Amino acid sequence: MHVALASAAVPVAVPVGRAGRGSRRAAAARSRRGRVASSSSSSSSSSSTADVDDDDRTSRRVALASLPASAALLSSLLRPTSASADSGDWSSPGLARTDIEPAKYVKSPLGVVYEQINDGDGKPAEPGDVAVFQYVLRRANGYFIYGTIDCGVGCGNGDPAEYTLGPDGNLIAGLDELLTGMRPGEKRRALIPPAAGYVSKGLEPQPPEFGQKRQVEVHASEPLVFEVKLVKTRQRGGKR
Repeated sequence: MHVALASAAVPVAVPVGRAGRGSRRAAAARSRRGRVASSSSSSSSSSSTADVDDDDRTSRRVALASLPASAALLSSLLRPTSASADSGDWSSPGLARTDIEPAKYVKSPLGVVYEQINDGDGKPAEPGDVAVFQYVLRRANGYFIYGTIDCGVGCGNGDPAEYTLGPDGNLIAGLDELLTGMRPGEKRRALIPPAAGYVSKGLEPQPPEFGQKRQVEVHASEPLVFEVKLVKTRQRGGKR
């Protein structure tokens, strides 16, 4: 006897228990993957937050450590130096002011503008006298050139200069005019115009060093600042 086979597909029955176990295993695997991914993300986030916190703490430590140095620098910038304290309103060596009176300026016939720093005593200097004086020379912008006072590098040894006043002398006209009439101990600070300054070679006073002499020569066409203190006067060939 022949049995005819149906052409339709015959469904295969799968036991319910096996299908349930497979589904549960797949779900458990997906859950484990989710937990691992979540744990990894959380760990990465915590690590990043820790790094940021460490960076913040490091930045704060660096900032706090730099405060004393910054304060010291600011203090040193604001604190006046001994040179500026000793020389009135100048930042380089000068002849100190001995009073706190407001500055009074006088303009001479030659155009020399000067400030009387303090008064002196005794007979005023006259043409023909030998003026014994200390001086500090600067450019009009305050640049220090030379000083007879003992103030360190670029200065003399404290010995005053000595020059004859009047037509028989060879001082620059502005300084000659400034010293004439001063009394021993008197101090003046003056702005001497070029026309009353080093208008020709051979005029005095001249600094001792080549570089300083060169400064005077190069800037002879500019106004120059002289601070002078008359120590005393004497007659030529004698003493006073």
